[in-house]
Amino acid sequence: MTLEAWNIATVFIGGIATLAIYSFLIKENPFYRFFEHLFIGIAAGFLPVFTVKFFVWPKIIEPLFGLDIVAFPDGTFSHEYNPLNLLYIAPACFGLLYYTVYTKRFSWMVKLVIGFSLGASAGLSFKGFFAENLPQLYASFKPLVVFTDGTISWWGSFQNIFFIYTLLAVMFYFFFTFKSESKGAVAISTSGRWLMMVCFGSFFGSTVMARLALLVERIQFLLSDWTGSVQRIFTLVIG
Repeated sequence: MTLEAWNIATVFIGGIATLAIYSFLIKENPFYRFFEHLFIGIAAGFLPVFTVKFFVWPKIIEPLFGLDIVAFPDGTFSHEYNPLNLLYIAPACFGLLYYTVYTKRFSWMVKLVIGFSLGASAGLSFKGFFAENLPQLYASFKPLVVFTDGTISWWGSFQNIFFIYTLLAVMFYFFFTFKSESKGAVAISTSGRWLMMVCFGSFFGSTVMARLALLVERIQFLLSDWTGSVQRIFTLVIG
């Protein structure tokens, strides 16, 4: 098969798969289910291949056995082999304890690696919580009056004041530990709820725009590339 024929076949099958996936908009059908399972199967097949090719081999196997060392014609090497890389064998063997779950005699050993994984994940989550939230907390302290070149920036000041009010109103909406029966408290709580709805609406709009961008890309593919491949196939068959 020539390169041109391969490209035409690839585009043609891609268009068929696109139409099959979008056929779900009408109703669920065997055509859609076949390509759905095909996509999941291909993704599941690519995952171990990509893992070995782009992680296990270049990040573990090559440094472990010195396969990434390049020998130059003058007899020198790109870098020296580090024997400490052999220490990676220990965590690798520890991770292999996951597979003891398939044996009745040694299945208890899987609890060791699971407990270690949960502890490490909890520690990383605890660290990530502070790394993500502390900058946001720090960024929430904004000056109510903004000066630019020695003069008051009214627009910048309004933005900071509106930001602080939004922050306090939303926080006040979630204070359920005391009653807020006064009209002012109810107004602040209600405004906090409406401001959250505006924020959620913007998030939803961004999601819709992203989905429409994907749809437009697929429509352009069907109208230009796929129709061209179909015409090319009919030309080759008829001609």
